[in-house]
Amino acid sequence: MRHFNICLCTLMIAASCFAGELILEPLQVHNGEVAILRWVGQTPSFAVVRFHNKATFLYPDEDGALALLPVGLDVKDGSYPLMCAVVDDRGKTVFYDLSLQVVHKERPIEHLKLPENMVSPKDPEVIERINNERKKLSQLFSVRSQRRWDSFGVPVDDPVNSVFGKQRVMNGTTHSLHSGTDFRSPMGRPIRSVANGKVVMVDELFYTGNTVILDHGEGLYSLYGHMSKTSVIEGEEVQVGDSIGNVGRTGRVTGPHLHLSMRLLGERIDPMSLISLLAE
Repeated sequence: MRHFNICLCTLMIAASCFAGELILEPLQVHNGEVAILRWVGQTPSFAVVRFHNKATFLYPDEDGALALLPVGLDVKDGSYPLMCAVVDDRGKTVFYDLSLQVVHKERPIEHLKLPENMVSPKDPEVIERINNERKKLSQLFSVRSQRRWDSFGVPVDDPVNSVFGKQRVMNGTTHSLHSGTDFRSPMGRPIRSVANGKVVMVDELFYTGNTVILDHGEGLYSLYGHMSKTSVIEGEEVQVGDSIGNVGRTGRVTGPHLHLSMRLLGERIDPMSLISLLAE
C-alpha cells in the first residue's frame, strides 16, 4: 500500500502581541481522507488556507483555530502547495508555506448482483426522480453553517463490511466508486449521530431509501441510509451519540445494513478517517 506523505515546512513567528504555531496532522493521509490544520495559540481575528484551488477558513476554537481539509478521491499524485495567512486582532499578518505530497491509495473491487431496474433504471419517471434528488443533495451540501461538531463517534458498534472508495461492479458493469462506509448491522439496530448537528433532511430517496442527513457545520455533512425508520425531524438539533433511527434495508440494497457517507466542503470523504481522527 502506498502512502500519502506530507512534508510540512512551517515558519514560526512569536511576538508579545501574537504568538502561535501552525500544525498539520496527521503526517500521512490518503486521497479521500482528511487532514486537520491547527493554529495553536492566541485566537486569530482571521485565518485562511488555500489548498487544491480552494480557500478554507480556520475557525476559532478553545486552542486557537482549525480547519478540516478534504483530500478528494480524484486528487492525483503530486506535490500540492498550501498557503496560509493568519491575522491577529491588531492587523498583523503572518504567512506560512506548506507542501502536501499526494500518493494515490489503491482500493478493492466489489462485485454485486442486483435487480436490473435498480442498477440501470429505464423508467422516465424514475430517472427524473433520481436527477431531482441529486440536485436537491447538491444544493444541500453547498450550504455553509456555523460549526456544531466537537468530538466524533461511530454510528453503530458493528463491523464494516464495505469500505469507502471501493470500485463497484454491478451485474458485470463498472459503476461509480462507493461514496460511503457500510456497516454489517442487523435489522432494527439503533443508529447514533456521529457528531453534534442539525437535521436538514429526513426523506425517502431512490438509492439510499429512508435517509437522514445532519449538518455539522463548516461544510461538513453526514448521511445515514437504508434505515427502517427515522426518529428525528428536520430542524431538530442532535448531540453526538443521540439515536436518529434504526437500521433497515430500504432503497438499493441486498440486505439490511447501515450506509454512512460524509461530505466536507463538497468533497466525498472517508467517514472512518474523520471519525478516527476526531474520536472522543
